Amino acid sequence: MTEEKKMVQEDEIDLVELAKTIWAGRKFIGKVTGIFIVFGLVVAFTSPVEYEASTKLMPEATEGATPSLGGLGGLAGLAGIDISSMSGGGGVLSPQLYPEIVNSLPFILDVMNDTIYFESLDLRTTSFDYFENIAKPSMLGYVMKYSIGLPGLIKKSIVGDERVNPSGEQQEFYRLTKDQWKIVEKFKERIALSIDDETGLISIKVEMPDAYAAAQITKKIEREVTKAVIKYKTDKAKENLSFVIETFEEAKAEFEAVQVRLARAMDRNMNVSSATAQIQLRRIENEYNVAFEVYKGLASQVEQAKIKLKEDTPVFTVLEPVRVPEDKSKPNRIIVLCLAMVAGIVLSITIISLRNIRIV
Repeated sequence: MTEEKKMVQEDEIDLVELAKTIWAGRKFIGKVTGIFIVFGLVVAFTSPVEYEASTKLMPEATEGATPSLGGLGGLAGLAGIDISSMSGGGGVLSPQLYPEIVNSLPFILDVMNDTIYFESLDLRTTSFDYFENIAKPSMLGYVMKYSIGLPGLIKKSIVGDERVNPSGEQQEFYRLTKDQWKIVEKFKERIALSIDDETGLISIKVEMPDAYAAAQITKKIEREVTKAVIKYKTDKAKENLSFVIETFEEAKAEFEAVQVRLARAMDRNMNVSSATAQIQLRRIENEYNVAFEVYKGLASQVEQAKIKLKEDTPVFTVLEPVRVPEDKSKPNRIIVLCLAMVAGIVLSITIISLRNIRIV
């Protein structure tokens, strides 16, 4: 018990000494904190303004039953057609892959090269051109550029930059300069797409220096994401529909040709009673019946394939439509000032404590 009391007393003495040390260095703490507050004010009032637009989508499940082919497979088999392979559903695309779609280079470049209107500048241009030639960095950005980034600027001025496509030919790959890659990566950070695991709700958020531009890009992403998902899930159904229609047209042409042959044979043998003529007529009638059954079955399959395409097409309901933001999302000046003040206090107290340790 005596040792515990001694430890408590020592802790109390340490806290008292710390309080005395802080009080003695209050002027130094005030100066350092004041410097940090001034720095925070500069950062808060010179940082570029950002606006955040958002939207929420709810994908509706389309679980339609696959239409039964019945005896159509056997009929189509007579014409040398395998329809059984066409009864499979569309591909399954996990919602967890939606962010990967948005962050893919083709998707990002498509969004960045779309012409939009910057209301604050009264200017129509692409996001790529805006960030490459128009947007100005903040004061902190300038400091970073001409301090940490100075070696890179010197190297760039000496070596030069790469051309996007030196040969001027159409190529199957992308080639961007280092600066352009940086613009693309920073633009990706402005886009946030999240999926609620429980409800499947899709949330899309976009930050831009212009409120109207943020809304336009959000709407563009909403439109392109739904388009990409619909394309992925309906590609197989569309391919099947095209195949069935093509096969139906062939069967129709064959049926009409047999129909004409039958009519001519009946006209020729109208008053003929020979066995050979009757056998030939019966043979053409059998061909006609088979061709008609295949034609009728494929006509039904065309309608079934159209229904399957509709069933496989996902439907997205917009729960929260895109709106032009009125209030800026960044910078939050109060938070910046609070962080600057706390950083100043912590740093100054740390310096004072280290000085006292050295003295002791």
